[in-house]
Amino acid sequence: MTTGSDDNNRLDRMGAVVAIGAAVHCLLAGVLERLLPVLAGEGAHLVFALIAVSVSVPAVMRGWMLHHEFRVFSWAVPGWLALGLARFGGERQFGEGTEIFLTVVAAMLLFIAHQLNRNLAYWHNKS
Repeated sequence: MTTGSDDNNRLDRMGAVVAIGAAVHCLLAGVLERLLPVLAGEGAHLVFALIAVSVSVPAVMRGWMLHHEFRVFSWAVPGWLALGLARFGGERQFGEGTEIFLTVVAAMLLFIAHQLNRNLAYWHNKS
């Protein structure tokens, strides 16, 4: 989603890309396990979760400090919680299908949060 020619909000763009990457990775985990086992193990899941959160939290906080719109948190916080639940309780507690479902839901929520945050920051800067 393009917000304008002077949009330089790299953190939210990166957060959206990482969220979608996590969902795609999770959906393709069975294929990745056969082709590149290093990308499908528990370590890879932890790395994806850590990258997603370490990009997402600062991006959302930075945007909020600019536009002060709490509605971004209504998308981001459930996304972070779903990602944490998928990562730290997912497959062992609920099974692989639930872990994949939670990760995809988290990715969608975080994608929406980052796009909303990006748009709100852009339009705040325009006013």
